[in-house]
Amino acid sequence: MFRVASRIGLVAIVLAAMLQVDARLFAQANAASNIDAFIGDWTMDRGKSTFPAAAPEWRKMKFEKTPMGFRHTVDSMIGEVVQKITYTFQVDGKDYPADVQMATNTISYKRVDANTLERSGKQQGNVIETVTMTLSDGGKTLTYVQRLAANDNAVNSTQVFTKAAK
Repeated sequence: MFRVASRIGLVAIVLAAMLQVDARLFAQANAASNIDAFIGDWTMDRGKSTFPAAAPEWRKMKFEKTPMGFRHTVDSMIGEVVQKITYTFQVDGKDYPADVQMATNTISYKRVDANTLERSGKQQGNVIETVTMTLSDGGKTLTYVQRLAANDNAVNSTQVFTKAAK
């Protein structure tokens, strides 16, 4: 009788562990599928965007799926220089390497809600930048609000992007 009870207990523990793993995998898959609305090409509306100094002449962003998660590419023309930044990440709150041209050496993404992603940029393990990306207008507009930690969470730029038609 004792053996049967201990086997049943063991089976219950294994099933509970499997359910926890399944729940975590479901949550990760659900988080990934919920950022699908961000995927695509985005063009900055310079007239609706604000910067503390001169605005880029133009800026384009792209979010795309990759086997490793997602890739974010930003192309900008600042003065007469075209700059390209690219990095790969997952929406799991973990740190991933930033592009070497960025002021941060790692970035992490988390989903705030169905229409909002938050990116944290770290330098030597300290958060120095937070970017909130919010979709509106049925997923056609993306508002990108950047805050630098050195400025007591003051908004350093608000960039408004329009999604390119497919």
